[in-house]
Amino acid sequence: MNTSRINKTLAFLAIIAEFIIFFVLFGKIRNLLLDNNISENQQPIYVLLILAVIIVVFLFILSILASHEKISEEKYIKKETNLFDENSKQKEVAEPACPAGEEAKDDEELIDIENYIKKILPKDNSKLDLEKYTEKLLSNIAKEFDVVQGLFFVKEKESDIFNIAGKYAYFGDEEPKSFNLSETLSGQVAKNKTALNLKEIPENYVTILSGLGSSSPNHLIIIPIIVEDKTIAIVELASFKEFKRNFSDLLEGISDQIGKALIKY
Repeated sequence: MNTSRINKTLAFLAIIAEFIIFFVLFGKIRNLLLDNNISENQQPIYVLLILAVIIVVFLFILSILASHEKISEEKYIKKETNLFDENSKQKEVAEPACPAGEEAKDDEELIDIENYIKKILPKDNSKLDLEKYTEKLLSNIAKEFDVVQGLFFVKEKESDIFNIAGKYAYFGDEEPKSFNLSETLSGQVAKNKTALNLKEIPENYVTILSGLGSSSPNHLIIIPIIVEDKTIAIVELASFKEFKRNFSDLLEGISDQIGKALIKY
């Protein structure tokens, strides 16, 4: 029971008590008038009158408190309603409506690229040759994400041929084949300079070997490393789980850092 309801209940009881006192008081006055003995036994009358005045004052205070709490409650409700309306408007402004047929997804959330740069890029690449640097890079990516296999191709300086430079969890009988610009999926990515995120990998494109046998991942992402508007390297990553769009954004965001490191080799 809230304070307002308690005050109303007390006021109601006080009114009943006041009616009873007034009835007793009026009865006493009537009897005195009938007996013509007004000057005697006046003390009870004074007590009842004072008590009646006190009750009236008490009721007056309760009514003021009840009214004040009601007004405060209405103001609070109005304030909360206005705040809710404002928050709704702000949310509508901050979150533009999705295009028809397109739903907002978790993979569109922003990520901390600077934080991942510290985790993914090898800390001291000056002591690593190209193979160790690229393999360390792939290994760091695999630790942060659900990558089961990775390949790193680097473009030859005097041609458009991309050769394998580093591998992660690759156990094929043969070395990954080199490719030319615009040839194979990776060559197309190198030419278009745009990442490719595949949810269905072509048959026998990637095979993972483990103690449980061989299996093929379901998802493949191919990302170009671009320096001065030229693709100088290609990163292929395979996973059994879908790559979110912000993962592609992440690697594209740090491709400049990777490119600067590759120029040294």
